[in-house]
Amino acid sequence: MTAKPQQATTTSSPWLLALALSTPIILLPCTQLYSLPIVIFAILGIFMLLGLLRHRQTFNVEDKTLRVLPRCVLFILLPILISSIDAHAPMLALKASVNYMFFGLMALAVAILLRAQAAFKQVAIISSVLVCIWAFNGVAQVALGIDMFGKSMADESGYANSFFADSQQYGFFIGALAAIPLYTLCLLGANRLTHLLVMVLLTLGVLFGGVRSGWLMFAWALMPYIYLAYIKPAKRPIVPMIVVPTFVVAVVFAALSSSTLLKQQVTNSQGLLTGNTQQMNFASHDYIELWQLTGNIVGQHLVNGVGVNNFTSALMPNLMPYAAVPTSIDVSHPHHVWLDVAVSTGMIGLFGLLFVYAAMWRLWRSATPDQQALALPMLMPVLVLWWPINAHHGFYSLPLAALTLFCLAFSIAALTYRGEMK
Repeated sequence: MTAKPQQATTTSSPWLLALALSTPIILLPCTQLYSLPIVIFAILGIFMLLGLLRHRQTFNVEDKTLRVLPRCVLFILLPILISSIDAHAPMLALKASVNYMFFGLMALAVAILLRAQAAFKQVAIISSVLVCIWAFNGVAQVALGIDMFGKSMADESGYANSFFADSQQYGFFIGALAAIPLYTLCLLGANRLTHLLVMVLLTLGVLFGGVRSGWLMFAWALMPYIYLAYIKPAKRPIVPMIVVPTFVVAVVFAALSSSTLLKQQVTNSQGLLTGNTQQMNFASHDYIELWQLTGNIVGQHLVNGVGVNNFTSALMPNLMPYAAVPTSIDVSHPHHVWLDVAVSTGMIGLFGLLFVYAAMWRLWRSATPDQQALALPMLMPVLVLWWPINAHHGFYSLPLAALTLFCLAFSIAALTYRGEMK
């Protein structure tokens, strides 16, 4: 008589934990509430860290999670501290280091909670449903002029903004997090029709966001997904190698034919890639100038950079003799991942980021295929966010830093988990 209630409790608890762990993604569109779950998990992380230190003689020192995760956080945190030594505004860099300490504690709590309840699949499913809702709402805004709740499009640019404040935020984050539903379908072994429908929905949702960095991130996530979902399990791989990319291209062209805004954005992107200045818009011109000036600043502060959140003050002396401050883009960061790391923390920061890559690669190589499949839904967003040619958001910005460390903690816990999944 007591076995059934115990079974029900065991079954439901991973879903409750998964819902709690998914709140950083659930509240991502809400700027005012986004930091709330981060603070709660960080406080839990403090108690968990104290508990680990108190029992440091008894806990398993061979646990890879407790070795790899702190190292990855330190590889990013220490260069931030070193960059504050000769920064123009050292307090800004020190504030960023405090934030990363906070996010590191959050990541520790996330990893330990996931290992305790094994809610990996549940978190991936909830996050996937949420991202698909974002995409559906964005498609509805562009196609019907109203979203799924009957509200008219709020973004004046004409691109979808879904539940976010503007299309720039929506286009960036949907491009990065669209990888979660794709690789969750691979994890769950969904049928091909489900794969196709979800892939079309996400492709349209990312396109209608109108953000080029979102397009790039989604494209990088899409290529290995096509291999895992269609080419690898096929008896004749040549068929999906031809059919699936052709289908994706057809969806893209159908979206372009329905939106003059997307056509113009693609034209501007082509000009940026080919160097045809006549095809570029003003923002593209400013990006190129900003990258050139950032390269000059990196050469002047090669070792430890100008300091995190000190880019604008370092840019002005280099910019003012040549031109006015660009007005079409935000000049608080270089709009390029590796340039942002190089100018903020110098070669020390770049080597630290490479060490994080190396630590994750070693962990990936030592993991089983099941562990790798379990980690991919959250690992792929980190890879596309930290991809060298990614742009638009600052590497050290608060929402992006918290999101990447959250996904990194999930990935490390999944790659080291050796229990049975439910």
